[in-house]
Amino acid sequence: MTDYPVIDTKIIFDSPRVRIVQDTVEHAGRRHAWFYIEGPADAIACVAVTADGQIVLTRQYRHAVRAVILDLPSGRVEPGETLDGAIARELEEETGYRVGRLELLCRYYPFPGAVRVAWNIFFATDLTPGRPHLDEGEEVDVALLPVADVLEMIRRGEVVDGSLQLGVLLAVQKGLIRA
Repeated sequence: MTDYPVIDTKIIFDSPRVRIVQDTVEHAGRRHAWFYIEGPADAIACVAVTADGQIVLTRQYRHAVRAVILDLPSGRVEPGETLDGAIARELEEETGYRVGRLELLCRYYPFPGAVRVAWNIFFATDLTPGRPHLDEGEEVDVALLPVADVLEMIRRGEVVDGSLQLGVLLAVQKGLIRA
């Protein structure tokens, strides 16, 4: 049990992709209103590395930052789907690659003060190339880059996606890929 019990919850906005919630929380005899954004499902992303040491990235327009960026193949977990199943599906849909070996690198909350969505970053190897199966309206380019190039881009501040930064740096730190 927490020292911050929720006394009341109000849904301010609700859609299939996002919900804005107001909780009234009590602590030390006082009540406080907390607002946060909640996603309908966990998110998944994958640092996928080909047999010749290339990181499989996606390049796509991200409206929130008004730019085309490099990021990891990613998505959300569908109802009834496992994390492993979700990342295998997303990797193949977006890049065409089928995963052979999969390992969870980490689970984190990118903005725990205001967003309630957990990200699960995986590391994938033993990839089999294939053709992407994009959802209607999805525009994704696949980019294969050497680990050293991606690390240099992160160092120079050219990579704005936090999951890409965290995933690659963790994979290096854990000895899964070499700098």
